[in-house]
Order: sequence, then C-alpha cells, then structure tokens
Amino acid sequence: MTLEVSLLGEENYKTRIKCWINYLTASSLSGALAGFLYTLLIFVVFSWLPYTLKMVFMIIIVGLYMMHDYKIINLKVPQRKWQIPATWVSGSSVRNMWVWGSILGAGIFTYLPYMTFYLVYIYVGLFKDPTFGMLFGLVYGFSRAVPTILFSINRTELEMEKIKSLYKKKNGFFKFANGISSMLFLIFLIVHFILSVQ
Repeated sequence: MTLEVSLLGEENYKTRIKCWINYLTASSLSGALAGFLYTLLIFVVFSWLPYTLKMVFMIIIVGLYMMHDYKIINLKVPQRKWQIPATWVSGSSVRNMWVWGSILGAGIFTYLPYMTFYLVYIYVGLFKDPTFGMLFGLVYGFSRAVPTILFSINRTELEMEKIKSLYKKKNGFFKFANGISSMLFLIFLIVHFILSVQ
C-alpha cells in the first residue's frame, strides 16, 4: 500500500519537496497519535493484571505468531485489505499527502500482514506507558513514509511498477524476515521474564 502513494506526478521539484514534507509529517503525527491511543487502551484495560500473567501471555502469543511466520501453524492476523478510495485523494497534492499520511501512518486502516506491529503495541500497553506507544507510533509512521519518498526520487512510473512487482514476488522473504524479528522478540521476553523472577 505504501508504494501506491503517488509522489511522482509533480514535475516541479519544489512542489515535490513540499509533498514529501507534508506526507512525512502526516504519517509521523498519525502514527504517534494512533500509537498513544492503542497503548492507552491496553494500559487502562489490563494494568490491573499481575506481571507474571501478562508476561506469560506475551510469550505464548509471540511464540505462536513466530510459528505462523515460519508456516508451522496458520493463524489469523488482524488486518484489513481496505484501500483508500480514489475520490479521497483527488484534491490538491498537499491535501492528498495529508490523507495518505494520516491513514497509512496509523497502521491499522489498510493492509498490514505482519503481526509484529500489533505485538509491539500490546507489549508497550502491558508493560510500559502510553508515551512509549506514542514514540513507537511516531517511529512507525515515519518509517512507513520514508521508503515512499526515497522510491519517488528520480523514478518514473514504469520503474515504480517494476519495484511493486519485485516487492510482491519477495513476500515470502519478508515473512521470513518478520519471523526472525518475532524470534528475537520472543528471546527478549523469555530472558526478561527469567531475570525478573530471580
């Protein structure tokens, strides 16, 4: 979905820079706000649970989704395959960048096939406070916008189509890489839990 953001239509380099800044800002702010709200909800609802119960839950769920990433078991990932309607991004370039950035930066409104996004927010909501969620969301929103901006620098529509095609062919690789990050997260949780009970 990120590669669908059209930053190529602007011939004027000054206008392109303006679009990049607006898109990056909207995505980062949207991510920060969404991250704060996600983790606040989890923090408020589950803060009363004992540490051990929360940690055991996290270890189990991260372990299960790590096995899902390696295709050992098949689990559902809470994702939406909704796409931004074309009519929503048919205005001025700056307005369109705010629409794209606001929706993509939040992370939950469009297609997101990797569970680690949700797991990190669950972890932060259970063990940290919502300001950490806001910071993670800010980083997430920023990181979601940067590839689009980098890909749009001196690229043609044809080159972008080739990049999108390559990305779709490498989906298995991305799932495997996500499995590695899930495994590292699981190791972190187990070590953290062992050290906390000693």
